Amino acid sequence: MDSYLWIAREILLRERRPLGPRAILEAAYRYGLVPSHLHGKTQHKTLQARISEDIIARRERSAFFRSKPGKFFLREFLADTSLPEEYRRPVATRRRIRELIRGPALAIDVNHLEQIARVNCPIEPGKIFNILDKNHYIYDDPKNKDTRSVFIWSFVSVRRDWEMLMYRVGRYRDSRDSFQRKQSIGFTTLVRPEDRSLFNYCDFGIVDSGVRAAKIDLDIPEIDQSTEEERKRASLLYFIWISQSNASDLLAVIKFECPDWFEPVKRRLALNDLRWHDTRLPVNNIDDFDPWSKSVLIENAKKAVVDGT
Repeated sequence: MDSYLWIAREILLRERRPLGPRAILEAAYRYGLVPSHLHGKTQHKTLQARISEDIIARRERSAFFRSKPGKFFLREFLADTSLPEEYRRPVATRRRIRELIRGPALAIDVNHLEQIARVNCPIEPGKIFNILDKNHYIYDDPKNKDTRSVFIWSFVSVRRDWEMLMYRVGRYRDSRDSFQRKQSIGFTTLVRPEDRSLFNYCDFGIVDSGVRAAKIDLDIPEIDQSTEEERKRASLLYFIWISQSNASDLLAVIKFECPDWFEPVKRRLALNDLRWHDTRLPVNNIDDFDPWSKSVLIENAKKAVVDGT
């Protein structure tokens, strides 16, 4: 179980009443379930997101339900008549769909990036994290056109053995002309302040946020295993700084090994023509891919030559 979900369940078992995410965390600190040095300003938002995602993904299999907007309780108490009926009345949840990021997102000032990287060249993750660890980052608004911020995007390539998942970008995913109707190999998201949790502080939530976005896009259900085991499926390969015309973005290229049983079948506004591609074979027409996917495919090809595969 996710560490946040474990904390929430422990607190709700002890309190025996619905609580909001801020109250759950305050109780967790009070009971000593969370070390004091792991305090953070947005941890209640992260906790709320984790519980909400679990309820939406698992529905009746989730340990949690909403008793009212912003309040959570445990399903094991639904039949406990010693508790007030208002505690035991679930409210409906919305359909599982990923919302596009609005508001501030993780970014690095272009001056710091220029000191350690070149455009369209892979960057060792340690170099980027060294910048972030020195607090040379901000959470900026992507709509701000006058900023010198380079926003960090989680770019997740979904794999299954030698196969890589491809799709054609629909109108919902990206409105930029260079991405419209293009083929893609990446599931992307900006990184929010609340993505940096108590348990992934080192990478600012870059990997976890990307994997969650890919799983929601593909409707991969949550499975009963620990977060640590789930994270073994994901690995951050490298960063790459992509600059074109007036846009500059820093991609965190992540590989995610999906469950063996998963098979993409759904057509959506954002994702069309989902299919597997054998990575041992060249793509038919690299110019048919969006700019980000094209850059990653080129790097993959270079690495394959170096490795002799």
